[in-house]
Amino acid sequence: MSAEAQEEDAASSLLLEDIQRRLRSAFRSPISPQDVPSLSRAPGKQQQEPQQSWEGSARRATAVQELLRSAHIDGAIAWLRAELLEMCFQNWQLTSTLVNLNLEMQQLKIENELSTASECPTLGKIIMSSE
Repeated sequence: MSAEAQEEDAASSLLLEDIQRRLRSAFRSPISPQDVPSLSRAPGKQQQEPQQSWEGSARRATAVQELLRSAHIDGAIAWLRAELLEMCFQNWQLTSTLVNLNLEMQQLKIENELSTASECPTLGKIIMSSE
């Protein structure tokens, strides 16, 4: 991999990390670690007061929503990464095409100059002496 490609990859990674950080901070809601449902709780245990049960359910629902948002953001970032890689590949293809076209144009220019020089002997001597 060339140095340019490595620099582009590094820049792309930094850009994606920045987008990921911004998306996470934009969709972040204040959730404490106690809000995340724990698997260690016994399923048959019930809270003593209905109000506490409702608050616990609301916190768990909020935690689940946060996890879903995070998964959605991760999916969006993966899609952006795939799109960026495809764009880089298309950029490489276009660059290659432009280089090939430039080479063909130079060859055609040389052929044109040579054909012009062969048609006009005086002009041919001037062109050949200038090179």
